[in-house]
Amino acid sequence: MEQLVRWINSRVTPFGRTIHVSQEPTRSALISETAFRRAAVGAPLFRHDDASESAARDLLLLLPRGIHGEAALTNLEQLEVDLVQQNIMQYASTFTNARYFHPAPGCGVVNAAIADIVDSKQIAEVKAVGRMFRAIDLRQLLTYAAIFYASGILVEDLSLYNPRKAIVFTGKIEDISLSVCGRPAFELMQNLVDDMVGFQVSA
Repeated sequence: MEQLVRWINSRVTPFGRTIHVSQEPTRSALISETAFRRAAVGAPLFRHDDASESAARDLLLLLPRGIHGEAALTNLEQLEVDLVQQNIMQYASTFTNARYFHPAPGCGVVNAAIADIVDSKQIAEVKAVGRMFRAIDLRQLLTYAAIFYASGILVEDLSLYNPRKAIVFTGKIEDISLSVCGRPAFELMQNLVDDMVGFQVSA
């Protein structure tokens, strides 16, 4: 997995404008979540949106260190929200029918989840962070793909997009599976599903 992620990071494609806005790292999650929620509803750019900011804050307060999202966005942070949102919307416009916050049914010990963007047979995960992609990001996509597989939906493509660094990677799940474990995608998906259900039975 780590070797594959290094390969992915060496072959990402530029998409959008890199965002260089100075802000406190502890505020990054509120900025990113607000931007994604605004993109999901097609909120007008460069107009303040209390609803998206409030929804983002409510979510973050449920998480560790979510207290950093309590304060309202500053003008500089709002500008960063707009720039991140703009990149996300431009990225989503390349899809035929982008569906934000797409539900992924639970499977075994894995609870139901929400995939960032789903389009036909592609799953995209948006990581608005100041780092390159990591193995945990790819594992998240593979888990979503396995959950969909368990419900009869076959995913063909997986995508990672970072709107801050303005980079994207899209690959065939078949190629990714062969690189990760040397097996066809359907075998990897079935193995992941078996593990999810197996852990539930063992518990």
